[in-house]
Amino acid sequence: MKRGFGPLQFRTKFFLSSFFVTVILPLFGVWLLYNQDIESTKELIYSNLKNQINNLSLSIYPAIAFDDNQTAFDQIKGFSSDPILLGVKVWKKNPSKGNTFELFVSFPNEDSSSALLTKPVPNDFIGEESIKIYRLIKSGKEELGVVLVTRSLRDLKNKQAGYLQVVIPSMLSIFAIIILITLWYQASLTRPMKELTKVASTISQVKDYSARAKKTSRDEFGKLTDIFNDMLDSIEESNLLLRSANEEMEQRVERRTKELTLSNQRITEEMEAKEIANDALIKTQIQLSQSEKLANVGQVSSSIAHELRNPMAAIKNSAYYLKLKLMDNNLNEHLEIIDKEITRSDEVIRRLLEITKGEDLKKENTDIQVIAEEAMNYANINKKSELKVKFRPHPFTLNVDKLLFRQVLHNLFSNAIEAMPDGGMILLEANRIKNNWAELKIKDEGVGINPHSIRKIFDPLFTDKKDGIGLGLSLCRDLIARHGGTIRASSEKNQGTKIIIKIPIS
Repeated sequence: MKRGFGPLQFRTKFFLSSFFVTVILPLFGVWLLYNQDIESTKELIYSNLKNQINNLSLSIYPAIAFDDNQTAFDQIKGFSSDPILLGVKVWKKNPSKGNTFELFVSFPNEDSSSALLTKPVPNDFIGEESIKIYRLIKSGKEELGVVLVTRSLRDLKNKQAGYLQVVIPSMLSIFAIIILITLWYQASLTRPMKELTKVASTISQVKDYSARAKKTSRDEFGKLTDIFNDMLDSIEESNLLLRSANEEMEQRVERRTKELTLSNQRITEEMEAKEIANDALIKTQIQLSQSEKLANVGQVSSSIAHELRNPMAAIKNSAYYLKLKLMDNNLNEHLEIIDKEITRSDEVIRRLLEITKGEDLKKENTDIQVIAEEAMNYANINKKSELKVKFRPHPFTLNVDKLLFRQVLHNLFSNAIEAMPDGGMILLEANRIKNNWAELKIKDEGVGINPHSIRKIFDPLFTDKKDGIGLGLSLCRDLIARHGGTIRASSEKNQGTKIIIKIPIS
């Protein structure tokens, strides 16, 4: 759907621009000059009339002062001899009535409707038909009367009419001449342009480079037509060369396509060979994975041996104590410790072996404080250290494998106790963080770990202890990872160590 006007043709643009420049602008200029002349003439009339009324007010002053109506009438009658002046009125001030002026004399005579004039005196009036000017007649500072002169502007109207009688026919004649000249220029300009446009359109639509424009004049447009035809000759020659080059290019493309086809076949053969090699690599990776699993079994076996050392040490200490105190009344208590530690060792060995075989964790809702205190009791044999548990914002439970998670805490507490030979405080802070996760921070007051070792403490077989084998923290990392969590450590020399565990709550 078309909206508005389409693009203007060149001939229309040329006509409108010529009309604007040669008619509208001069007409506007004439109108400005006309208005300026009329206004100047009106101002000149107003200025001359003010000078005349000032002279009249001075000459009529004695007649008013002596109350001489006849002299005053003769003066304004003589002043009004010019037919342009429509009339003169003079008012005299009545001292008994304050600011009121009574009509003293007028020419021509008028009725008594304007017999009185009160202050303030009206302002001068300049209208389309006449001008009225008021002036006070004074003796020093004393006001004696007011004079009004009314002048007709018909002479100005006659001047305006004369202007119109001259300007309108002149403008109409100029307008007709300009239209004829413009149409003649239009024809001279548009004929060659139409011819050039027609040929250009033919070439654009049917690609016929043999078409040529007809020369319609011998002026600049004729030269333009010659140049246009010469340009078409060059384009036609270039087009022939381009077609030849295009045919040669097609032959090159065909040869290159054949070469690419052969290269593609070679690449396909190479890819098939690489695929065979990739299959062999996959088989090798499977073998390496099996070897890694065997290595993990060996690592778990070493972990089991490490985890048996602590309960066996408790059993050994209790047995040693029995030898010294065989007849003591506490015999039953220590026998109970031996039995309990052996039972716990058996449970740990069984659960670790189950994980080695790929069985799932036995998760249950577990009270953190309870399993922490149990792990502390197992680890704190010398009773020199103390455990403190804090919850933020309030106590909560974890869905974990109770036995294995207690073993993790036991290992961490044992390391903390070993780092505090003279005893100290172990702080376990349990924070509930966003997205249903928990963060456990275990901080001791021990000697700390040097920066070089802190990055390796979770690696298997790494230890800085004299009698350690480096599997305790490695086992902790593995068990936390099986729960879907992470564990990391930070420490400063002689400032203690902090272990941070992040684990899902459920």
